[in-house]
Amino acid sequence: MIETLAKELAAEIRRSKEYEAYVAAKEKALADEQTAALLKRFHKLQMTVQARRMAGGEAGTEEEELKKLAELLQFSPDAADFLLAEYSLNKLLTDTYDAIARGVGIDFSEWGR
Repeated sequence: MIETLAKELAAEIRRSKEYEAYVAAKEKALADEQTAALLKRFHKLQMTVQARRMAGGEAGTEEEELKKLAELLQFSPDAADFLLAEYSLNKLLTDTYDAIARGVGIDFSEWGR
């Protein structure tokens, strides 16, 4: 039952404007090899910096590189559109997860989220 509902929810998300914008922007941004490489590096650095922050570590050289790369990517309309679409989709997914969690009595805001 739950798995069936999850599949239905996933299908609804795939029909959302956020998902459709994400897929279109991703396809366009990744069509250029240089932009694709920069976005790959950006995401890798993003994960590294996030993991370090969650572990309570100091800001490293990766954080500075991430900032510079983010600035550089803003000059590419395709990359900027992709990052914005990715953010919108992530927000939709996070809001959906939070709604499900609240529905079963879990409030992540209590965890400092």
